[in-house]
Amino acid sequence: MAVRKICKPKGCRGSPRCEHPWWFDVMHEGKRWRMRVDEFAIARGATEPITSKQTAERVWEPKFMGEIMAGRDPHIPPTKSAPVGELTVTGFLDRYYTNYVEAEGLKSAKTINGHLKALKTSLGPTSPRFGETGRDRAVQSDVSAGARSGDR
Repeated sequence: MAVRKICKPKGCRGSPRCEHPWWFDVMHEGKRWRMRVDEFAIARGATEPITSKQTAERVWEPKFMGEIMAGRDPHIPPTKSAPVGELTVTGFLDRYYTNYVEAEGLKSAKTINGHLKALKTSLGPTSPRFGETGRDRAVQSDVSAGARSGDR
């Protein structure tokens, strides 16, 4: 049993229906891992404390075990990558060329570079951000143009 309450051995008579938290208690490769389910889950995106054993077993225990088996310490919350800012399509194409085409040493690097240049020229100097459609760009430019003319 990997999910349990540790209050019963301490004399709690209401366990497992008591208000005490659920705990992970796992042995892996001779090492015992114990941690409150709430602490693990909230550090990884849960919005509220875990109150049911079924949720702890079905949702969070596999993630807990996965981190242990991957060699990570589950007590340390995962680090969030720094936001990249606004990534445009041309910026993505530049990254693709350097991180994949050049890094892999592809034979067709000149051909790919030509295709990417054609894409960049067709997009123009103000390439859209990811997730933005051409219609969104037109509306935004109309709004900003109206704001500029109203400032006069």
